Amino acid sequence: MQSIRLWTFALSATLAGSTATAQSFGNAWVSFKNDTAARLAVLPQSVSKIDTEVDFAHGDLDQDGFTDLVVVRKQPAETVGKRTNVLLMNVAGVLTDKTAQFASATDVVGDQGFLTPTNDRDVVGVDVDGDGWLDVVTAVVISFGDPKHISHPRVYRNLGDDVNGNWLGLRFENGRMPQLFAGTVAAGGNACGIAAGDVDGDQDEDLFLVDYDSAEPANQDTGHRLLINDGNGFFADESATRLTASMIASAFGTAGSIVDMNGDGHKDIVRSQNGPADVYYNNPNNVGSFNLMQNAYSGSAYFVGTGDLNKDGRIDIAIGDDVSDVVRYNTGVDALGRVIWSTQVPYKFLTSGDDGFANQMVIDDLDGDGWNEVVQTDFDVQGGGCNRYTHIYHNPGGAVGASIQLVHERENASASAWLGAPGLKYDDLNGTYNAAVFDLDNDGDKDMVLGRCSGTFVWTNDGNSNVCQPDLGFGGPGDATLECCGDPLESGGQSTLALSRVTPNSNATLFAAMASSPTFVPELNGTLITLPILLVLNVPTNALGEFALPVPGGLGPFSVYVQAVAPSGAGFEVSNALRLDFLP
Repeated sequence: MQSIRLWTFALSATLAGSTATAQSFGNAWVSFKNDTAARLAVLPQSVSKIDTEVDFAHGDLDQDGFTDLVVVRKQPAETVGKRTNVLLMNVAGVLTDKTAQFASATDVVGDQGFLTPTNDRDVVGVDVDGDGWLDVVTAVVISFGDPKHISHPRVYRNLGDDVNGNWLGLRFENGRMPQLFAGTVAAGGNACGIAAGDVDGDQDEDLFLVDYDSAEPANQDTGHRLLINDGNGFFADESATRLTASMIASAFGTAGSIVDMNGDGHKDIVRSQNGPADVYYNNPNNVGSFNLMQNAYSGSAYFVGTGDLNKDGRIDIAIGDDVSDVVRYNTGVDALGRVIWSTQVPYKFLTSGDDGFANQMVIDDLDGDGWNEVVQTDFDVQGGGCNRYTHIYHNPGGAVGASIQLVHERENASASAWLGAPGLKYDDLNGTYNAAVFDLDNDGDKDMVLGRCSGTFVWTNDGNSNVCQPDLGFGGPGDATLECCGDPLESGGQSTLALSRVTPNSNATLFAAMASSPTFVPELNGTLITLPILLVLNVPTNALGEFALPVPGGLGPFSVYVQAVAPSGAGFEVSNALRLDFLP
């Protein structure tokens, strides 16, 4: 029992000196290690380098249970220089170049699939023909005057397995992509971004091309294009009948996505074009046609990403601006079915600030706590430059539906500090073309591949900062939520006990007990308590209805059971219960 008393005292002391909204240096919320030597079976500079820009798409192409990586390449920035692409198959956790073996087939005489130099700027993995195998579609820029199979987006069909279960690879099939036109003039493709999604509700995947507009001859401006799938993976350009003229008009388009923004069950289109970021709303009365365009951001949106950042089931947007990057939260819809946007929420920097141009971004949950982070690369796709660095913005969580401020964590204010997440320093993040976030080694957490000016590097998630203590359930009444996530509660480890979704600016009560089934005393001096009691603490919630405190590890082995009670109107609400497993 002596160790329990010591732990109780330490926890009480920590509570007394903490606030729920405090942000400080050294928050080791997740950590990565450079595992390139073990996880990449080619030289980093053979994938990307100072004269070879890359973009990534990932997915399990051969259905062996490991996620593979497609790399499309070009001469950097606004140039005509072509490069071959690379297929990195995941062989038991090692990215291995299988381009010649599995990505050189074609139906065009003289073409060599991935081994044909193209000016690819973007790529998406999508099952275009509905056969259950992931295909690959690339987006080409600044290839005017080249033959159609070089100047247009390219569809690589996944051939699936043979009768013996051997994967047959990818084959480029030229006829799946239509000839594009600028008015009545045949034109080359010039798509800086490509997005896939079923816009017409017929259960197949359509494509949206975000027109780059840069370096275009006057008679080659196709504008943004909507390509409709016939169900078998052949596409038709139906932009003129499904989009308004203002939706087609382009001005240095950079990125797009196809997602249901207003929650009506129909996919909308989001695109940025170095100025506004706009939403095209799918017409529910004529699904597949778009009748409303809304400006979601009016600054200088160089890139835009979409994803749910506050766990309310609505899709939010992250904006990479030429100056200061922001998030806008989706708070609901108006009478016309358009999103009602929050005010702009900037990212929080603990020191210094945003360093300008943003590149493509990934929205994903890096630490597995259920709250999506934003990874934003830095290379300028027009002007070039390897003099900035990738920003990793940590989502600290909070009340569901709140306008959460994501944080650029760092070790300290020194130039040698880790940035974004432990393990990563400036020299590891500098000059990044693109990032891929996926579970490379099948250990259950998200790893990162960074394609940089100096090479392509693999960073594996060590998984030690994302242990959530067991949730025993039994919450209610109310929506109060208790979580304890972070390091294992062992010597030297630290986790965070967080209460959310309760009345803002109120006093909740936290109970800890040694019994797994404590006895509840419904009303004792006006509040609930549990018996036998180890600890009872009053905890003040902030304006978002949250409270958080660090929990030090060690002093085990033993378990402590915790639950919270918070005021709710004239009554109270009870959180779920947790078991905190302390280790030696």
